[in-house]
Amino acid sequence: MPLTSVFAPMSRVVLALACVGGVAACSSSGPVSGGLEPGLVAQVSTPGAQMDHRSALTIINQYRAVRGVSALAADAGLDAQAQALAAQYARTGTPPAKPGDLAAMRLSAGYTNFAETFSGWRNSPADADVLAMGDARRAGFAAVYDPNSAYGTHWVMVLAR
Repeated sequence: MPLTSVFAPMSRVVLALACVGGVAACSSSGPVSGGLEPGLVAQVSTPGAQMDHRSALTIINQYRAVRGVSALAADAGLDAQAQALAAQYARTGTPPAKPGDLAAMRLSAGYTNFAETFSGWRNSPADADVLAMGDARRAGFAAVYDPNSAYGTHWVMVLAR
């Protein structure tokens, strides 16, 4: 196997992380240590904590740009749908089924901030391919913390065409 094929996927990830750092450095609120936007590392591991949807969409779109696909648009309706799915996931501990009207759905549990959640998705080939789904146009995000759950915080990202 040629070395270029071994290192090509890794170089894309490095470029995506560099993009995230570059945008974070230009954000109006300023970066936190490590060059990430504050909204990406905000802890969502207390009752009622809210995730930063704008920061989540920004990092996903930066990743999509590196993968050569168009940006996603924020969608309040999809945020509400993701919130309901995340609440169900946190309450039952069982991953919810993807509603038929969605192009894709990604779930995660146990991570306390979106930077960790994104990293988990990005490092899973199946999840990474969904993040870069070319025909997706809109996105919604949610995180729900349940202190009685084994995993604590439950994350949902939904994509629509």
